[in-house]
Amino acid sequence: MKKVFDQTVRDLKRGVNKNVLKVPVVEQKVLDITNNEPWGPHGSNLSDIAQATKNYHEYQTIMAVLWKRINDTGKNWRHVYKALTVLEYLVGHGSERVIDEIKEHAYQISTLSDFQYIDSSGRDQGSNVRNKSQSLVALVNDKERIQEARLKALANREKPITMISSPVYFVLLKNELLII
Repeated sequence: MKKVFDQTVRDLKRGVNKNVLKVPVVEQKVLDITNNEPWGPHGSNLSDIAQATKNYHEYQTIMAVLWKRINDTGKNWRHVYKALTVLEYLVGHGSERVIDEIKEHAYQISTLSDFQYIDSSGRDQGSNVRNKSQSLVALVNDKERIQEARLKALANREKPITMISSPVYFVLLKNELLII
């Protein structure tokens, strides 16, 4: 019952953000993928956010939300963890300026290696944040790993995706749908 109520409250808040406060779509997407839910960001949303970093205004909005999320504490540890996850994804898939900004905030991220939060069942959830922050700082400080991440992301974007729908074949190649 509490979960249903919590979900309803979250849905209402999103509705208010969208319709009353006129929160930009990209900002709401970042808020949604860095929420407190016990699952990670969905791949299509990450891809949308990565693409949006190539637009200067949307980039500013995305990064502002991520830095705000990184400053959360305690029971909002998932905000922090997911924001770090998004930043890590953006290193490979987003605008190159993301990498520069992460480097500028490296000290702030490295302070998360001291993040502490023990949940109600006694589990050290802070370890997730500590490990992810160390991993992200190590990644942005290694030019070869950055290049590998970006090349891997590029290769994955250019892989043809084949969907079979008898008797017609659909092939998605470099963002163009071909019907065979």
